[in-house]
Amino acid sequence: MAWNKLIAGCVLGVLGALWGAAAPAAVAYPAPPGIKAAAAIVIDADSGQVLFERNAHQRRAPASTTKIMTSLLAVESGRLDEYVTISKRAASIGESTIYLKEGERLKLRELVYGVLLSSGNDASTAVAEFLGGTEADFVDLMNRRALALGLRDTHFNNPHGLPSEGHFSSAHDLAMMLREASQYHEWNDIAQTKVKRIPGFGKPDGRVLRNHNKLLWNYAFATGGKTGYTVAAGRCFVGSARRGGRHVIQSTMASKDLWADSQGLLSYGLERFENVAVARKGEIVGTVPIQAGHTRMVEVIAPRDVTVSLPLGQADRVALQQVWQLPDELVAPVNQNQPVGQLIVRQGERVLQTVPLVAAATVPVAATPWGTLTSWVFPGMVTASLLSLVRLKAWRRRRTRRVPPPFVPQGSAQKRNPVKRRRFPYAS
Repeated sequence: MAWNKLIAGCVLGVLGALWGAAAPAAVAYPAPPGIKAAAAIVIDADSGQVLFERNAHQRRAPASTTKIMTSLLAVESGRLDEYVTISKRAASIGESTIYLKEGERLKLRELVYGVLLSSGNDASTAVAEFLGGTEADFVDLMNRRALALGLRDTHFNNPHGLPSEGHFSSAHDLAMMLREASQYHEWNDIAQTKVKRIPGFGKPDGRVLRNHNKLLWNYAFATGGKTGYTVAAGRCFVGSARRGGRHVIQSTMASKDLWADSQGLLSYGLERFENVAVARKGEIVGTVPIQAGHTRMVEVIAPRDVTVSLPLGQADRVALQQVWQLPDELVAPVNQNQPVGQLIVRQGERVLQTVPLVAAATVPVAATPWGTLTSWVFPGMVTASLLSLVRLKAWRRRRTRRVPPPFVPQGSAQKRNPVKRRRFPYAS
């Protein structure tokens, strides 16, 4: 299908930017912080826009940051208040554990606390067996979910992140996993908890879980995240922070100074950039002709607020290009909120945002004269046929009621006995 590209607004940002003005001066993007991580990324959590990256798509061992996906699937299951019986295998998983015992029963929610706060490998295995039936089947669900999120540099072999050949992810993919998980308030509530007591050791609050995310104690804007460490992976952390109207996520892998790197990257995203509105949710951005539709056109809208992150204080110097990609026409039926195009926001050669555009309303197929005729004629024919069948059956019933007397030859001595008519309850 051919695409109609509409380039709207060469200069955006501050409302005072003028059409036809001289080209803006080069934008001075803030220098990234000095970090000691092998791979890292900072993204705007609301839009997914990348603010900084270093080897962000490099495939590396993710260690326990794997558990972001494990906990995401647990929250998405909608079964957090169901009870899980701990298997012998789950209880036997070593390394980082919350000391589960075979036969114990805990709520899935309590196990997710164990996964995110104390990084329990045993809790992760119990979650996997409960939701997937087997650990292998759950890992398959993890990989399918990663593909659905467009994470091309991720493959899981287990739900906890213990070293395994072919088990890998990237700083970019881990940040996008956390971005997805942070859409769920249940996940955020658990990940932001500093200390949690859950049943254990024969007591209703016998297990004390302490969050490994040190930023929750040391950085006022920290909101949640997941740590990870193995010798192969090094020290890793994926975390988020909020301040004012900004929400950013950073992912750090194989860092030699984990908490300084993580806090520095979060501060960089919060303090050195600002939000600039491009389109508002429900804003009409164009129309598309409809072939064979009840109406000739459908309006196209932005499904959410569209903002971009620009260097602080330089929004009026940034030339933004909005490219509205819409089809030449659509064929009915078209459903409300059906994706029908996309908005690409660029700054020079850099793509800042790609946002789907959707139909504002449902457009059914137009009624045709033939369709109107058949909608009346065919039901009428069926009704007439049924009435004919009913009348035919009624006529046959009346014929069976008239039973003639038996024939007796004339002059026969046989006494002519009157024939009794069969009586029917409905006979008159």
